[in-house]
Amino acid sequence: MGLVGLLAFTGCNTSKRLRRVDARAQAFLAATEKAHPEANGGTVDIDAYTPYDITSQDGKLHLDLRGALALGARYSREYQTAKETLYQSALALVSAAHDWDWLPANSLNAMLGRDFEVPETPLQGNGTLSLSKRFVSGARLTGSLAFHSLRYLSGDRDVSLTTLANLTLTQPLLAGAGAAVAREPLTQAERNLVYALRSFVRLRKRLLIDIADRYYAALSAYDSLTIARQNYKNLRASRERSEAMAESGRIPLFQVDQARQRELNAESAVILRQEQFQQRKDDLKTLLGLPLDVHVQLDNGDLSRLASASLPKPPLDFDAACRQAIDHRLDFATVRDRLADAQRQTHIAADAVRAKLDLVVSGSATSPTDDHLRSIEFDKGNYQIGLNAELPFDRTDELIALRNAQITENRRRREIEKQHDAIVADLRATWRRLQSAKQNYRIQTVSVNLAKKRVESTELLFQAGRVDIRELLDSQESLILAQNALTLAMVEHRMNWLRLMYQMELLPADPETLWSPAMENGLANQTGAGNGAPPPPAKPARRTP
Repeated sequence: MGLVGLLAFTGCNTSKRLRRVDARAQAFLAATEKAHPEANGGTVDIDAYTPYDITSQDGKLHLDLRGALALGARYSREYQTAKETLYQSALALVSAAHDWDWLPANSLNAMLGRDFEVPETPLQGNGTLSLSKRFVSGARLTGSLAFHSLRYLSGDRDVSLTTLANLTLTQPLLAGAGAAVAREPLTQAERNLVYALRSFVRLRKRLLIDIADRYYAALSAYDSLTIARQNYKNLRASRERSEAMAESGRIPLFQVDQARQRELNAESAVILRQEQFQQRKDDLKTLLGLPLDVHVQLDNGDLSRLASASLPKPPLDFDAACRQAIDHRLDFATVRDRLADAQRQTHIAADAVRAKLDLVVSGSATSPTDDHLRSIEFDKGNYQIGLNAELPFDRTDELIALRNAQITENRRRREIEKQHDAIVADLRATWRRLQSAKQNYRIQTVSVNLAKKRVESTELLFQAGRVDIRELLDSQESLILAQNALTLAMVEHRMNWLRLMYQMELLPADPETLWSPAMENGLANQTGAGNGAPPPPAKPARRTP
């Protein structure tokens, strides 16, 4: 019963032990962030995620860009998965570090038997408590204390008790010796956590851009819907005016039919724009991890502020931007560090080809067998010191492992060159798109101004009877196209600018809200040293489309 109670107690203590594991994982994360301040992971609480409660907001959600980013940090399924992946890397490091602790082990067993030939009923009990420790020199120390009990429940009812102590130290002298080889699993686990942290920070910034992209896409769709509705309203007024003018004989009836046809096309466009707007909102809600049933009202003021702001410029020229990206990109730093990992693996594989020679020191002692526990007689124990050797006659598997490690090392070198070229190519492409978007925005700005003037002049000419209604309808359609193109060019420029900052590792993002000052004022920390966001400015009044 005592054994059963002990097992039950350890089972009930699982939650407390799990908290200790979590605390150690968080400590490793904090230490890694401190050692690598360029990669700020923020608080990684995998138990904090809860699905968005639609009832908490009465099914209505007023959303601006800052709020969308904050919701993404809290409810995005992709972001939560990234947090869990980072946390699993921390847990892997906890496991690797645990191998270097003093590791206790124990076993208890009891066996009740019946020998019908004698007959006798013996009860046997065995228990073992051991402790082991690894050292950076490659040595391993193992100690154990064993207990054996035999009691006869029938027959002569004898009782015998014995204890055994054992201690063994094994120190490699050739293959397997030294901290570089012995500590490699822990070293790689530490490096893997650094890589996971960098990937998490990059993914967080990527999510920031994706949310902004879908948010602005939804706003652009609403802007197109607003323009389409105004166009339909104008065309309906033009059709009514043309009907009145036809009744007075000022224009022929076929022009009224043209006006009616344009009105129907405009009404169809409103329906299409409405569908596109709803789809863009659903895309945004899916990315944010929100239920599709929640009613989202977007703040159109974000688009107005974007239109009133000047276009942001790259903080560096192209050559300096390339150097900034190569020197500070977190993913490229990982590619470079993986070459060092491959070099260590090559060294370890070469070490395994060598002969093995281990120094072994051991000792054991027992207590006299008696009906009660006796002290262990260490002065009568068995103590040994010697060498265990293995000559490298057949090292085929080890040689194959060495060759594979060398191939991997060469591959890592090529990967650095490949990644370097890919970074420059992507940066060059984004740079060109940014310049094209800037020129396109300038062109569309002029186009909108010209289209407005054309509508005004055509309206006056139509009222004077100097042009037919088709000219007026064409001018209105040109204005609609120019306004939509201007909005798209403005959003495209901002998104390409953000992607450029991302590629240069100059896009800071707050870990808890994903907010970046680049979203608001088009500026980023050009030193690349910080990833946090400054205190948020006061929110403007919301306009809810």
